[in-house]
Amino acid sequence: VVDSHVTGTFYETIITTEGEHIYWIKAITTAGNHSQNPAKHSGTFSLRPTAVSNIRIAQDDNDRSQLLISWTGTSESDLSFYELRIGYEWDTAAKIAETKETRWVHLVGDTGDIKVIIKAKNAAGFYSDEVYGHYYATVEPGPVTGFTAIQNGEYVELFWDKHNESDVVSYEISEGASFVMGQLVVSGVTTTEYRIKVDTERNYYYHIKAINRALKYSTFSASKGLYVSNLPPKNVIQEYDEIALQTGAKTNVVFGPSLINWSNMGGQSSDYPTTKFSDVGGKTVLKLVKNGTSYPTAGTYRVVTKDMGKVITANIAADFRSTVVLRGLGSAVLQIRTSQDGTNWSVWQDFKPAQYTFRYLDAQVLLATEDPANTPEVNHLTLRIDVPDTDKTGTTVIPVGGAVVTYGHTYYSVPVLTPMAIGDNRFPVIISKTNTGFTARITDRTGTDTGGTLDWRAKGY
Repeated sequence: VVDSHVTGTFYETIITTEGEHIYWIKAITTAGNHSQNPAKHSGTFSLRPTAVSNIRIAQDDNDRSQLLISWTGTSESDLSFYELRIGYEWDTAAKIAETKETRWVHLVGDTGDIKVIIKAKNAAGFYSDEVYGHYYATVEPGPVTGFTAIQNGEYVELFWDKHNESDVVSYEISEGASFVMGQLVVSGVTTTEYRIKVDTERNYYYHIKAINRALKYSTFSASKGLYVSNLPPKNVIQEYDEIALQTGAKTNVVFGPSLINWSNMGGQSSDYPTTKFSDVGGKTVLKLVKNGTSYPTAGTYRVVTKDMGKVITANIAADFRSTVVLRGLGSAVLQIRTSQDGTNWSVWQDFKPAQYTFRYLDAQVLLATEDPANTPEVNHLTLRIDVPDTDKTGTTVIPVGGAVVTYGHTYYSVPVLTPMAIGDNRFPVIISKTNTGFTARITDRTGTDTGGTLDWRAKGY
């Protein structure tokens, strides 16, 4: 009995189960008598909402980490929401959303196949049949194309094509055996070219990857190698060969014979057409110190602080070569810091040839390996202090008897001096010159001291 006191001609009841339902009805008199023949009606009912349709899945062209999901929903008035899950079975899939909208944006973490399952749910708590769609999402940008490296004097110029994916925002470049094992050159480059100053004639191997808005890197790097040669001459005022000096502080490192030779280098000699043996081995190298049968994971060589004697502005260059560039075993990084007073120091930074203003120079080499059976080696470690060329010019009145003229600059060596007396029958005579100035007279053709006006130019370093 559903109800026994219905007085009208309409009745509403709640359905709690799906399937066929049969209903019977009899009339009752005021005396309590039932009609003899009941009326009968049957029907098959579904409590579940209509399933969604037309699932569409795509990645956002402007951000590959965003998966755009849309579908055609149901028009039933008792819809509560659509539930979205990602996985291969509804019961074990991860719920990502409950929404009344017919679209959703899902953030993709990793590349791979994605199965999106959607069900509608009504106010009674019943789910529709599931509908699903598959999509293979690639979140990393493709490789960089057109990567080229050329030498231009003391610079290496790198060029590449603009990436064809609209969500690529920048590029990262490293130099070494591979992108991962190499030393970072620069990150966050937004143009399609980059210029790098180099100070050592050797093989260079550059690698580049694109970075997109989701901060994902290209799976594969583009690479280019070149041999840098014929660098312009430098005005080197100090040079420190640490492989020969070996005076620095050592932590888990040692100077000793190289473990590498042509027999264990790998490949054939034709694989290294521009490689010198000094690039990959040597009589003495800096390496991790072996402890029994294995090498430590890291070690440091700290050079003795270099004192220039006064604050100078100069280029710091380094001939730093390691087996990491060719073999990719472990890592070897040269770092420097500078100070003008010996107390306040700049932060340690990976070495890049550049001009600095300093008096004191510190340097350290960081060696590391993840393979206890192998160690990286450093076979060249020479620091050079290179002062730039300086031109000074002036016009000075020289009295009879001569005068001392200063350059307004202290050169490290006596510069080349070019004097010129102004006027007919006037000739400059340079009596002496130093790194700070010179003494001059002006004479006529007979050698008589006449005095006069002198134009001069000093060029040196």
